[in-house]
Amino acid sequence: MPANWWTRRGHYFWYVVREFTSLPLAIWLLWFLLQIYSANSYQTLSKQFLPAFAVFSIFCLPFALYHSWTFLSLAGTIIHLKLLDRPVSSRVIVATQFAAWIGASVVIGFLLVWLAR
Repeated sequence: MPANWWTRRGHYFWYVVREFTSLPLAIWLLWFLLQIYSANSYQTLSKQFLPAFAVFSIFCLPFALYHSWTFLSLAGTIIHLKLLDRPVSSRVIVATQFAAWIGASVVIGFLLVWLAR
C-alpha cells in the first residue's frame, strides 16, 4: 500500500486521526504520573512544570474528547444486548453510554470542586 492510503477517503482519514489521538493522551498520562510521583515525594518538579502541564492538558482535551466521542459512537455496533429476549437498539446503547459519560463527568467535576475547597 502507498504511504498516503489514508488520505484517499474521508473515513480513512478520520480513522487515522482517531488513532493519532492516542499519542498526545499517552504523553499526557505519563506526565500526569510524573506529576503525581514528584508531588508524593515532595520534590519541586511538580510545582515548576504545573503551568506547562495545565497548558498541555488544555491542548490534549480536544484529542481526548474526539477519541471518547468516536469510541462511544461505536458502542451500538460493538455491544449487542438482549432484554427480555429482544435485542436492544443500538441507539439506546449509544445514548446510555453518552449519558454515563456525562454523568461520570458531572460527578467527578463535583468531587474535584468539593475537594478543592
